[in-house]
Amino acid sequence: MRNHVQSTSLAVQASLIAVVALFSTGVDAAGAVGPKPWTTTNSLDSGSTSIIASEAASKNSFTTNPALNNSAWAHTGDWFTFQNLLNGADVSVTVNGDANFVPGLSVWATGASEFDGGTAGFLSETSTAGFGTPHSFNVTGAMGDTGTLWMADGQGGNALETLGYAVANPAVNYTAGTGWGETIQSGAHDVSLTNTFEAGITGSTSAHSATLEFNDLAAGWYTVYVGGTDGATAGGGYDLVVSAVPEAETWAMLLAGLGLIGWRLRSQPREENMIPA
Repeated sequence: MRNHVQSTSLAVQASLIAVVALFSTGVDAAGAVGPKPWTTTNSLDSGSTSIIASEAASKNSFTTNPALNNSAWAHTGDWFTFQNLLNGADVSVTVNGDANFVPGLSVWATGASEFDGGTAGFLSETSTAGFGTPHSFNVTGAMGDTGTLWMADGQGGNALETLGYAVANPAVNYTAGTGWGETIQSGAHDVSLTNTFEAGITGSTSAHSATLEFNDLAAGWYTVYVGGTDGATAGGGYDLVVSAVPEAETWAMLLAGLGLIGWRLRSQPREENMIPA
């Protein structure tokens, strides 16, 4: 009887340990990828309306790698996070590459918290090319799509929404057969599902440049991934620039304030008129 009780107790302890390990995996395993440093600060505010980073990435870390069925390769591209403290400002995110780099970029919102890096191999997601996340991942799909669970809030990470992506290589047009079934096309694309974080996304691309422009970007944290989109190039360096432009209402208030100051200066009596006769 005593041996039976001991065996039962040990089984219960083993079960509890297994349950704790199961529920702690998503918490303790975050950090599958890490952000690159900015040149100075990582925040947009009234004193820093533009932030810059200079890095280098492989030629096809965003797309055009046939071994990954043209999906992204997280560890050969670069990750950045920034905090927008200018609630409602229009914000642009631009990658300018050198002559050997044809860039692609994606932007996600993480809200009140900085991106935690996601969880490697979350739920054993495997692409059609046979690779797990985030070695290969879905760089353009909505959170919750196949290949995004490793970084999605409530799953392996804390990313709330995919906002947009841009691809400089005009030859890119994948609508089927990719590693995660995602669509990856040249040009700038708004793929957000809500207007929670912005009021619209536009952008532009050229031979070695890609830009996304966010209208009325909400305050909070954002994540940027930069990678190459042309396997025929050598890959190379680039500059990433995030810039904020105050809303038109802000400029109107500034101009009105300057106008009021000018009016008061003009309305003050001249010094010579104040000298007694």
